[in-house]
Amino acid sequence: MQKHTKTKQYLDAICNQIRCKKIHGEIYEEIENHINDQKEAFKSQGIDDETATLKAIEQMGDPIMVGTELDRTHRPKPEWSIIGLTFLLLLTGIFIRIFTSPQDFNGLELFYRQLIFTIVGIGLMALCYYIDFTFIGKYPKTIFLLLVGLIIFLMAISRPINGRYIYASYLLLLFPTSFAGTVYSMRNKGYPGIILCGLFFAVSFAISIIIPSITSSLLLALCCLVVLTMAILKNWFRVKTLYALLLVYLPMAVSLFMIFSSGIVWKRITLAFSPFIDPMGAGYMATRTKQLLSGAKFIGQGTLPENFQQLSPVQILPGINNDFLLTYIIHRFGWFTFMIVVALLSVFIIRAFVLCTKQKSILGLFVSTAATLTIAIQTVFYVLTNLGFQLFAPLSLPFISQSSSYLLINMCLIGILLSVFRTGYFIKDKEGSKKSTTNSFVKFEDGKLIIDFHTH
Repeated sequence: MQKHTKTKQYLDAICNQIRCKKIHGEIYEEIENHINDQKEAFKSQGIDDETATLKAIEQMGDPIMVGTELDRTHRPKPEWSIIGLTFLLLLTGIFIRIFTSPQDFNGLELFYRQLIFTIVGIGLMALCYYIDFTFIGKYPKTIFLLLVGLIIFLMAISRPINGRYIYASYLLLLFPTSFAGTVYSMRNKGYPGIILCGLFFAVSFAISIIIPSITSSLLLALCCLVVLTMAILKNWFRVKTLYALLLVYLPMAVSLFMIFSSGIVWKRITLAFSPFIDPMGAGYMATRTKQLLSGAKFIGQGTLPENFQQLSPVQILPGINNDFLLTYIIHRFGWFTFMIVVALLSVFIIRAFVLCTKQKSILGLFVSTAATLTIAIQTVFYVLTNLGFQLFAPLSLPFISQSSSYLLINMCLIGILLSVFRTGYFIKDKEGSKKSTTNSFVKFEDGKLIIDFHTH
């Protein structure tokens, strides 16, 4: 009993110096394993059990010094690159309003609205940043049911605008992150786990169709498909990879065949490439977009087509201050400004994906990938639409376009993303032997005990 008490006191003394409680379990377990290993080595030399334990503890070093050094190297660190890029994109959106709202969008009202929602969004980002993101993996069903309930509630108390429940549609962007937690909770559950994931997706997809928001439906499908595919490839369900992929992709292939067998879909695809076929009907917005872009310059304000000389851009293209802000930027300031905005967004997305791949825990990988994909797909859809390829309606240009509710949702996603990057490294997916020393910071080499404080 005495030797157990001494070991526990030593380990507690180390952990008391480490402020990040997430890493306590891993450090406690790993150092305890090494103490036991070294104790057995001393016992093999004929030393009694109690003395071997004390010598093993002594060889580990002073617990206060060891704990202090581990605390210094295991502190949660903000991902400043993502924070900096987020604020740079928010400032870009505000500056665009400064230079456009007074002249073209009826005063400063939209600028003040953008500023207020940006401030609120930063507050939401900070809140999500400090909340432990692991709750997404601990309570996925609760989160999913709350999200579904909230959407149904908003649909019940609001009236559809142009046939769509606008306020409920914003929350659809949270489904992919919720789905990531659902997939994580299905570990080792085999084919039934994959089927359950499919049912969760089917419910959320059905809601997106009822709202309806076709663009959100496609975004949801793409994000969930990527996360589920990642889980299968990582053998998360403990099934044969080929059979699991067939279980996911065969139903999708059948669904796509049924959708594309409809002449309406083919017509929409044709109009996306050639909107001038029906310039006053289904191809109206795409036609106007291309006409407005036809006179754009590399730098500076472009010229309007001859038949639009007496009209303002707002009159030419309805929704130009929101759904078609990039089109307006190109016309007003030139292609160079458009390239800068797209470059900033591209750097943000690429950087986020790089950080996703560095996550050690599966939960961190799934959640960060889902959040990043949600932002990336919004960006791609918006850019394509604003360049005249209007297969689907745009949702928002993250952090920049005048979509206040989407801005708040996206800022929540950024907060979750930053929470993963801040503490995700310390989340450990326990699997296999407890004595696994992968990425161990305590090891023996050439008969010497080495504690590597720079492993992490």
